[in-house]
Amino acid sequence: MSSKREILIDKATELFASGGYTAIGIDRILAEAGVAKMTMYKHFPSKQHLILAVLKQRDEVFRTSLITYVKQHNTPIDKLRAVFKWHHEWFARPDFSGCMFINASAEFQDATTDIHQAAAQHKQLLTHYLETLLGDIFPASAKKLAVQINILLDGAIVAAQVTSNHNAAKEAWEVAECLLKQSSHQQA
Repeated sequence: MSSKREILIDKATELFASGGYTAIGIDRILAEAGVAKMTMYKHFPSKQHLILAVLKQRDEVFRTSLITYVKQHNTPIDKLRAVFKWHHEWFARPDFSGCMFINASAEFQDATTDIHQAAAQHKQLLTHYLETLLGDIFPASAKKLAVQINILLDGAIVAAQVTSNHNAAKEAWEVAECLLKQSSHQQA
């Protein structure tokens, strides 16, 4: 019962994730989705609008999956560790092809474009989520630690994508633990 709009977003997500935003053309998306060009333009006036819809859906799916996974853990530190475990499991998936938001910001580097801003917003929302998790443990330094941990996660994503280091999230967690210990000593 998927609508043509959902079919287009799902197919475009799959193709953009594996092939990039600029390299994948509308004609290929339409052919593989089995959707007519008129139907596509009825839902998305341009490829940019389709990319934005893909990023919006990907953000929702990504954050819902991560938050649901993290909620299964009890203590604040276990919840934070679960963020890295979730990434580790993501890196091991056969369809892992890196972060669609990092890739979007690389392909659309002008920070004023809607696509770049959508990528930045996703990273800001993730940082805010990390800050919430850290607030229970390190209220005074939660914001700074959230930024640092998000940098570690982004680095792990790139390492997993570029060098096929599927243990990058585990290694990033080891660095995060050092940051947390340092912060703990500073608050004592």
